[in-house]
Amino acid sequence: MFRKVLVLPVLLVTLVGASACGGGKKADDSSARVAAGRSPAASSPAASPSSCPTSTTKHFAKTRFAADAGLAFGAFHRYIWNPYQAGSFKQGANGRTKAFAKAAAAGLFAANRVNAARKLIGSDPKLCKALKVPAEKVSAMFGSLAGKFKSGQLDPSEIGSVGSAVDGMKSDAKNQAGTNITEKTPNLGG
Repeated sequence: MFRKVLVLPVLLVTLVGASACGGGKKADDSSARVAAGRSPAASSPAASPSSCPTSTTKHFAKTRFAADAGLAFGAFHRYIWNPYQAGSFKQGANGRTKAFAKAAAAGLFAANRVNAARKLIGSDPKLCKALKVPAEKVSAMFGSLAGKFKSGQLDPSEIGSVGSAVDGMKSDAKNQAGTNITEKTPNLGG
């Protein structure tokens, strides 16, 4: 029991540190606009499919995108959606604090993996045209959701909105880009 209690804070610190590391790169404008709450699709020509490449610029972009998105969506469903459906986030629920902690870690992990997937979208013309705008929306939603779990200020309708956006992105990936996203559940300590 002591080991499980110790692993979760270490995991949270690691995820927060990993998501805060920028590697010395300057943040791009679109992520700054998304973080500020403005829609990149409405304020930036970079979100339009006309800015997509004409040929693939990174090796195995679709495969790597599907792997990153699968990890993000798997973490979301296992640690956020399923506990939400079971009522684990309701006031007075048994194990509520643990569910919130795991959901916060999963939200940070999912935001990190969706951000990595979003970067790969821009390197494949088919992915870019089909998923650039939905991926930016999902990335912003995961970041916001993780922050709400960390602060304990959760609006249950937001989980439903994120779930709908995730399902929509999976559908668009399959139907428009020909890429099937298979969810993989990372182990976040239980």
